[in-house]
Amino acid sequence: MQPYLRSLSLRDNPIEQTGIRRLLSALSRGCRELQMLDLSGNLLRSSGACILAQYLLESGKGIEVLDISSNGITFDGARELAHVLRPEFNLSLKSLNLDMNQLEGSGCELIGRALAQNKNLQVLGLSQNNLFDNGCHSLFTSLDENTTLQSLNISGNFITHIGARAIQTYLQNGNKRANHDGIHCGLRSLDISANSLGDEGIEALCTGLGNNRHLLDLIANNIEVTDDGMPSIRKVLEAGATSTPSLLTLSLRHNHRLSRNGYEELAKGSRHNRHILRIVADLHFAGWDEVWSKVEMVLIRNTIYAVEKCRVPLLMVARGRILLHGHTQQCQTDANWITRLPVEILQMILTALDKYGVLSREQQIRALAIACNSSKRFSSKSELLAAVLGGDYLFAMDMINTIYS
Repeated sequence: MQPYLRSLSLRDNPIEQTGIRRLLSALSRGCRELQMLDLSGNLLRSSGACILAQYLLESGKGIEVLDISSNGITFDGARELAHVLRPEFNLSLKSLNLDMNQLEGSGCELIGRALAQNKNLQVLGLSQNNLFDNGCHSLFTSLDENTTLQSLNISGNFITHIGARAIQTYLQNGNKRANHDGIHCGLRSLDISANSLGDEGIEALCTGLGNNRHLLDLIANNIEVTDDGMPSIRKVLEAGATSTPSLLTLSLRHNHRLSRNGYEELAKGSRHNRHILRIVADLHFAGWDEVWSKVEMVLIRNTIYAVEKCRVPLLMVARGRILLHGHTQQCQTDANWITRLPVEILQMILTALDKYGVLSREQQIRALAIACNSSKRFSSKSELLAAVLGGDYLFAMDMINTIYS
């Protein structure tokens, strides 16, 4: 009875096989527009995952975001999910969260094989699935053929320096991959936290990053790195003085074996880097502010470079209004300009303009044009809403009045 339902969350409920069968049967009859389904923290197990896979094939091809983390799914469930990820089924799925299940190396390998030819999935979560080194090797060997996946989380999977070498090979091969348009591609974000990589593992990762031009976000919290591993990170940061693109964000939190010497290496490496915009770290030594001030100055300088040299839009909030400076005239005359922005900048802008993601593409373009025009003024919120929503304004006001009454 809810044909326009787009998002449904039933997380942290003890839904089992019988419940999921009834739920998906109802969704297939009445909710053909559903795009996001969150069933994390339930009791689906592999039997429920098989039912879910069948639903995706028959009625759920419009699902774009699926979260089934923490459901006790094992190899059998992974096999069915991997089957529906094959390109011939043409699912719309862009984000799949399988964190905190029991897929193990063999199940993750099946998912990886399915992704070798998948052209839609962009975000994949496989944290805490007992991947181990063998599973890590199999996964990244399969991903070497993938040209679509942008974000991967494999934190908490008992990966050591041996598995890190498989990631090194993947990163080194990054410049050889290209999508159907001939554009080089590869992972943009990798979360390798809570794995026992140690100094040898971080050295392998940094060696892979030396020739990689695609990874922009590396999250390496709690990987047991010491001061001996920091010179490798320093070399990667120093390479950012000449190569482009390079890492934009680096997280090294909860690596408690690092001392001031290690962070001094970080500061020295970032000194000449022209790309890094965010570094996250825990500092547990006397005089940390002296070291961190060196890093902070680099981040401020690089942010200014990004705005001035790279001509990316600068987003500001003034008197409660969002002002977007840069490309103003182009934005107002070219409706497709928004689609050509870098993914990170586009996401930042759309999140600020449309916090809950409810605007259509045409409405987003109108909102962007208004934000770019710093001289534009509105006498009321209603006038602003009418300018953004267009023909949907009266319907939206009716809804608001009904809710208030």
